[in-house]
Amino acid sequence: MQRRTLLTALGSGIAVGLSGCTGTFGSDGGSGENTYLDAKEWERVDDPSNLPFPTHGDTLPSVTVPAPLRDGQQVSVPADFETDLLLTFAFTTCNTMCPRLTSILAQTQDFAREEGFGDQVSFVETTFDPARDNANAFRQWADKHRIEMDNGNWYFLRPKDEDRAKEVVQEQYGVHFSKTNPENMDSYMFTHTGLILLANKKGYVERAYKLQAQQSSESPRVSRQDVTDDLATLRERES
Repeated sequence: MQRRTLLTALGSGIAVGLSGCTGTFGSDGGSGENTYLDAKEWERVDDPSNLPFPTHGDTLPSVTVPAPLRDGQQVSVPADFETDLLLTFAFTTCNTMCPRLTSILAQTQDFAREEGFGDQVSFVETTFDPARDNANAFRQWADKHRIEMDNGNWYFLRPKDEDRAKEVVQEQYGVHFSKTNPENMDSYMFTHTGLILLANKKGYVERAYKLQAQQSSESPRVSRQDVTDDLATLRERES
């Protein structure tokens, strides 16, 4: 946890290119006793422990956050889950990276249901904009991105205030975010790290997928296919 606290301010500034299939470099260079997938390398990263967010083989940080669409129930990650987990961090007024992050998870939710293991995967999306992201905002966001809330496996989490959001999202998970005030907009926005985490049912990270804020021909896109392929392999090896 210390490395994420020390390096979180660097979260949005680390230039990371993904080699081949988008994944992370693991501490042991392969699958370990706590993971099922082989580690993948990051370009231009010699030591993955220098990354501010969890990577292959790390345990998921333990946090407890309210879930507004579940009557404010306090949800503890990963303790309350006996499934594989896909996690991301977003805010619902975002019009750049957050729709991509949410869309990837929503399409993966569809994939899991179609493949018959929807009840073995949970999806957790945590906001770092609790001032605006209330239950109604989450409902509209879910409708916009075709999230199947009736499946019962999608959790929107909302820290109680900005300080708690920084503690959970930035300090615990290493996802940097910073409030901005664009000149052409009436409201504030955020610059932030785009991250998806895939963790197994034991609470260990199998993959960390980092989206680039601006795509170029030299920065491969994280796709739904990357995530569903890894999830399918994980489910097969866990069975």
